[in-house]
Amino acid sequence: MSSKKDAKTSWLEEGLKILETRGPSMLSIESLARRTGKTKGSFYHHFASREKYIRSLLDYYENISTRDVLQVTSGGSTPRERLRMLTDLTFNLSGGLELAIRAWALYDPIVKRFQDRMDRRRLEYIQELHMASGMGSDRARVRSYRDYSLFIGLKQLRHYHTEAEFRRLLKELYSDRMQA
Repeated sequence: MSSKKDAKTSWLEEGLKILETRGPSMLSIESLARRTGKTKGSFYHHFASREKYIRSLLDYYENISTRDVLQVTSGGSTPRERLRMLTDLTFNLSGGLELAIRAWALYDPIVKRFQDRMDRRRLEYIQELHMASGMGSDRARVRSYRDYSLFIGLKQLRHYHTEAEFRRLLKELYSDRMQA
């Protein structure tokens, strides 16, 4: 991996940390430069503007939270196995970051379009898995909305549980979901 890519990735990773812990208003070039120990010139070398940085940040998040997850889970041998893998991987993602982006999408049209695209892709994938397991299109669509809504809701409630409690809850919900 080149140092140029390493530097660009470090700007993006630091941005996700800031977004999760401090919110989008703290994604200033100054705060990013201070936290990465890099110069503003380095920022502008990789991103021509803050807007281009935000677009790159959202694309980077989509890659690690959606594209990479879907790619890994597509390797499961059965639709049921892929659903199990999807559940495991998605609940290992940062709930705080997912919620921060959803909150940001409420007032930023660029982030809203990004969030809508990501939601559509995730829903389509879940629907595809249900259809591959033998469900009709309409039933699979409804089931995908139920599963995805459960994911979003659980991300918001995760802080109420210890890690062990949350894992038990996920296991029970997953078991119930597969029987329904």
